[in-house]
Amino acid sequence: MYRNHIKLTSGQGWDPVETLSSHESPDFNEARFEPKGFTEGAAAVLSSILQNSRYECIVRLPQAGGNRWYSEPVRLAKFFTGGVNCWKQSPWQGLYRTLLEREQGPLPTILFDLFFLHRNVTLDRIDTIINTGSLRILEDAGILSVSNGAVRSRVRCYPVGNRYFLCDTSRDQPDFVYIGWDSHLMVDIAAKYCRGRHFSRSLDLCTGSGVQGLSLAPQSDESFYVDINPRALAMVEANARLNKLTTVHAVHSDLFSNIPGCFDCITANTPYVPHPVIGAQLPIGGGDIGIEFTIRLLRELPDRLAEDGISVIYTSDPIVHGKRQLIARVTRELGHLPLRVVLIPLFTNSYPMTRPMQEHYDSLGLSGYDDCILIIERGKKYEVEHHQHDRVHYYRTKVDAWLDWRRRANPATRDRPQS
Repeated sequence: MYRNHIKLTSGQGWDPVETLSSHESPDFNEARFEPKGFTEGAAAVLSSILQNSRYECIVRLPQAGGNRWYSEPVRLAKFFTGGVNCWKQSPWQGLYRTLLEREQGPLPTILFDLFFLHRNVTLDRIDTIINTGSLRILEDAGILSVSNGAVRSRVRCYPVGNRYFLCDTSRDQPDFVYIGWDSHLMVDIAAKYCRGRHFSRSLDLCTGSGVQGLSLAPQSDESFYVDINPRALAMVEANARLNKLTTVHAVHSDLFSNIPGCFDCITANTPYVPHPVIGAQLPIGGGDIGIEFTIRLLRELPDRLAEDGISVIYTSDPIVHGKRQLIARVTRELGHLPLRVVLIPLFTNSYPMTRPMQEHYDSLGLSGYDDCILIIERGKKYEVEHHQHDRVHYYRTKVDAWLDWRRRANPATRDRPQS
């Protein structure tokens, strides 16, 4: 599920990959990708292309933009160690592309433009990767659109580990299905805390693309994927075909309402962004301060978690009048039960950009929130632990968020908010 507000920009400066600029774009048919039409044959073709082109290494490439030069050493370190940069920006994106091409050749960067940045790529560059027959199969499946000598993707494709996941290219439609950095973080952390476990039944609530649940599917005899968005369920099935996973059951349900029984593993990437309108902006808005949806889930969780089960929940920790709210609210709901709760803060979000959101924050005394993960297991008594994921990154984002809040709180220096 995607929630990070990232503006995609075209390449700047040193950019060895030749793509069409927006004013040169051909007249593409921008019909949406229909995941139900993604056949096993098309899935096999796309999987082969991605694997043969070493597409998984594109996560090392940042997007173009940004001006925080002090972040560049971190970007470079992640690039050379195989870390994830693609959800961040760099003013020197071309440098990273050149380094990657020297190491891996041009194929990954061409597919980065096509399947991640949603750029138009000329046919003469694509035919070094995708032959005519495969191009026709992917066009018939609604993955690619071809017009006037150029190719455009109707999906974003994101690699996680040795698997690939499809999602929508934008959030223009209310039933969009998206993947973001939060998804990748959750997959990594869930893999760490579920390592060595085998599940008879696993459940992925608020499944979106299914990236969280499908990444754990090889550890499960049966896996269930729940969402209130029918498009999300169709995308889960498409991603299961792409990754040759068969024990997958997609269920239309509002949380647990249509799904019976208990589960050894329950994952959920919940709506967690503060939003002033109740029920608005799913799968983003989580309630007034962002955690109301999470608390609703937690009320039902104990009755659905097997005795030796584990739950991994992505949510937020809002800061209201200077005090963090999540653990206090969780303790209020679950403190009478023998549970072990682990809080893992990931990064701090800045003060909002739009005027309605600023007014909403200010009316509640909300100064921001952390993205975080809760791990919940059975225990001898109720106890809370605090673990760290990436301490350096977390505290750097805290400083960035504090500076942004100070600037926006000062009428003399803050930017005029968007309407």
